[in-house]
Amino acid sequence: MIQTADTAGRFARAAETADRLMTSGQVLGATPERWLQALAAAATGIAVLWVLRAFTERRLARLAAQTDTVADDFAIEIVRGIKTSLFVFVALVGVDAFIAFPAPADEAVRIVKILALVLQGFAWTSVIVGFWLGQWARNNPQQSDRTTMAALGFGVRVALWVLLVLLALQNYGVNITTLITGLGVGGIAIALAVQNILGDLFAALSIVLDKPFVVGDYIVVDQHEGTVEKVGLKTTRIRSVNGEEIIVANADLLKIRIRNLARRDGRRYVLQTTVALATDAVALSRIPDLFKQAITDQPYLAFQRSHLIGTTPAGHEFETAFFVTNNDWMIALDARQAILLRVYSAFQREGITLAAGVATVTSPRGTA
Repeated sequence: MIQTADTAGRFARAAETADRLMTSGQVLGATPERWLQALAAAATGIAVLWVLRAFTERRLARLAAQTDTVADDFAIEIVRGIKTSLFVFVALVGVDAFIAFPAPADEAVRIVKILALVLQGFAWTSVIVGFWLGQWARNNPQQSDRTTMAALGFGVRVALWVLLVLLALQNYGVNITTLITGLGVGGIAIALAVQNILGDLFAALSIVLDKPFVVGDYIVVDQHEGTVEKVGLKTTRIRSVNGEEIIVANADLLKIRIRNLARRDGRRYVLQTTVALATDAVALSRIPDLFKQAITDQPYLAFQRSHLIGTTPAGHEFETAFFVTNNDWMIALDARQAILLRVYSAFQREGITLAAGVATVTSPRGTA
């Protein structure tokens, strides 16, 4: 019986409210005529925005097909990023222009408008970040690791979304100073707890943007060397010449010297050759020319010098330097082999013999 009485009371109050509205001729502070005008304005705004979006998208698509610029492609993505929330905002602006809502309703309309703008801001933020990362990946295909790019995009989106939310809360009347202070303290605590992980994440970002090396480069790190296979969020993976995988933390990688052999212009070699003490002076004077002729006859080689640098009990020592202008390792090895074979053949024709027990060696500087 009590529930029936409460239901009857609610119906009575609703009927009283409807009767009052019909008697006054107003709904939420406006006459039916003003509501019709407001609805017409909202419909017109939605229609204009829809037509502009469709027309602009078609025109920009035709323009983008005729040019190679990035600006028109970006404009198309922005237009396509217009979501329903923007239509809701335009409709509410049209209604608000004709209707003077009472205080509670006016506050609700204001909140909905801000929320609609925030949602549209989320959409455009995703469009902008996605477009920027897509362009960067196309311009840097070797560095566009999917995991790293996804994490980078997520981080940028979250940062921008937090900024939008804080702006929205400020418009709602929330004191964001206290909120930011709390977030700052919490952020410091989290950063201290995961500082090693964050260090590797920022190091990965530094590697991606600064490019001390890219995937496919042959690098030397401490006592290890190999080809970079992947730059991940926490580690970089290197495949050594022996086949094993070397995993190095990104933060540690930036603290040590890295030799990027893939970016050198070539390789310099220094050959040290010792001939027998019995070799006469005329034969000795011809040896530098024999090395020079052997080097200049080979492709990708630049002769630098060849000299008699001294005499020891083992024999007369010659030092020859040349530069391989191609950074391909196999080409350099083939060139060095061809030079040695040409010189040894010339030594046989000239009657020059190598010192007994002394080999022709390549200086360690040759591989640097």
